[in-house]
Amino acid sequence: MFKLNSKKIIIAVPFIILLIAWILAMGSYVSDSELNVIFITIPYIFAFFAMVLSVWFQHSRVFYAVCVLLFSIAVLSSPGRLNQIAFRNGISVFIPIIFTILATVEERGITSRHGLVKGFIFIFMILFIVIDSGNVNPWFARLKPVEFIYRNTEKVQGIPVISVFLFFLCLCVLLTRFLILSSNMDIAFTGASLGCFIILHFIRFPDILSLFSSAVFLIFIIALFEASYSLAYHDALTGLLSRRAMEQEFLRIGNRYTLAIVDVDYFKKVNDRFGHRVGDEVLRMVASCLQKYAKGGKVFRYGGEEFVIIFPKRTVEQTLPVLERIRNAVQKRPFIIRSPDRPKKKPRGKLPPGSSEKIRITISIGVAEKTEKMRNRTDAEIIELADKAVYQAKANGRNCIVY
Repeated sequence: MFKLNSKKIIIAVPFIILLIAWILAMGSYVSDSELNVIFITIPYIFAFFAMVLSVWFQHSRVFYAVCVLLFSIAVLSSPGRLNQIAFRNGISVFIPIIFTILATVEERGITSRHGLVKGFIFIFMILFIVIDSGNVNPWFARLKPVEFIYRNTEKVQGIPVISVFLFFLCLCVLLTRFLILSSNMDIAFTGASLGCFIILHFIRFPDILSLFSSAVFLIFIIALFEASYSLAYHDALTGLLSRRAMEQEFLRIGNRYTLAIVDVDYFKKVNDRFGHRVGDEVLRMVASCLQKYAKGGKVFRYGGEEFVIIFPKRTVEQTLPVLERIRNAVQKRPFIIRSPDRPKKKPRGKLPPGSSEKIRITISIGVAEKTEKMRNRTDAEIIELADKAVYQAKANGRNCIVY
């Protein structure tokens, strides 16, 4: 049976917002003279909040995307000395390029050197479009547009053919990144790119300009809130829920649950011998096994080499088969450490001795259960019981489960 979860809802949000904007646009048609002040002002209000939040959270990618789009909308909605067709065509060429760059580069903050370099590059792009649009015979005005019939009116000229191709490539890159990295910010940029395509393609209709620009800015606002939530409640190294999220979980699960603490055996020796980079890879490997096999439980990064799994409304006996599968999966998972001297390209025949080393990773698990009879015992005391069980598992020789 299909079940909605928060992850699926977050993924769908940008497209739901765009769908609502499209339904509203189809239901009403207004001309420039009929647009009231509130209708015109809404996109700028959303843009202001998006910019404030992106500065507050030091998210340069959203900040520059909002700035570029806001400037474009301001120019396109108020005719001046610039050639509007040339400016629209130029922006429609550069926005998919800018959004692709913003979505793929690493986030370093607005005021960092990388953030400022990105800003100067985008300013140069915009200036190039503005200068060309101010010429008597602008180059961008010569680009061949896509023609279409909309709202049973005469033929309307949309964005250039090359822009349609660039937007298509941009959407393909963003969707591919999401499938590989599962980043909600990539979905936000995908929805924003689609919204920008509609804005520029239907720029002649002021209601579409207002509705879809508001929708794009709203998508970025929601993405920023989601990113800040994820930062607070997810562990950056493993992607698991954090200790803070675990404390929130205790507030809602009641007095019946089983808690398991998972500790990586000999983790300090791995760090000391191979370095923290390999240690981090070990933690990621263990975390992936926990996520894959902890059926019916929620996995949290507790700290250091320790993880916590909470099984709501489950007894110890019900969780033991799941925990045994996890323990067995970790010890059978091959972990190969590549030597720095190993050649990057695989040579013909066998690899030279010492080019890689295979180590065995195991875990010790301590389990404690909270029942209705133990309602007076705090969650911290249940954690302490599970922690004592982990120490007993270590004393028993490691790579085992104690409850």
